Amino acid sequence: MKIKLFLVQLAVAAGLLCPAASQALAQAQGGGGDRGGAGGMGGILTEEQRTKLRESMQGARAEITPLMEKLAAAQKEAIKAVLAKDTDEKSVRAKLEAVSKIQMDLAMLRLKTLKELGATLTDEQKAQINERPGIAYMMLLGGGAGGGQRGGGGGGRNQ
Repeated sequence: MKIKLFLVQLAVAAGLLCPAASQALAQAQGGGGDRGGAGGMGGILTEEQRTKLRESMQGARAEITPLMEKLAAAQKEAIKAVLAKDTDEKSVRAKLEAVSKIQMDLAMLRLKTLKELGATLTDEQKAQINERPGIAYMMLLGGGAGGGQRGGGGGGRNQ
């Protein structure tokens, strides 16, 4: 029973750490590349659309930055709760719900940015995105104009 509880706690901690680590890595690397990740929607967007997306995300930065700081603090608290000696499901659930709420707020801010971009998409681009919904979903969860993988031709904020 103790092993099962430990494994559950470890899985929750890993689930909380992985997104935080990838966000920190993307920010440390200047935001990733536009052509290879969610920022360029996997090469689907035109240069003009990538520029519009980047500008929209930079415009939302004033709202996103404080939420990212709150998210990091909430994730840290959730990990502390998971790793506490006297962990109980109720306290961990409350911490995870706090993390989830902040993630939802961030996703809604990013959704506004994507809606602006959506008006410029061709039918072919929409079809490509529908074939690979993970790209757009990653954009909502942690992307921004540079939240994708590094790759392709570089680009992004580190040019």
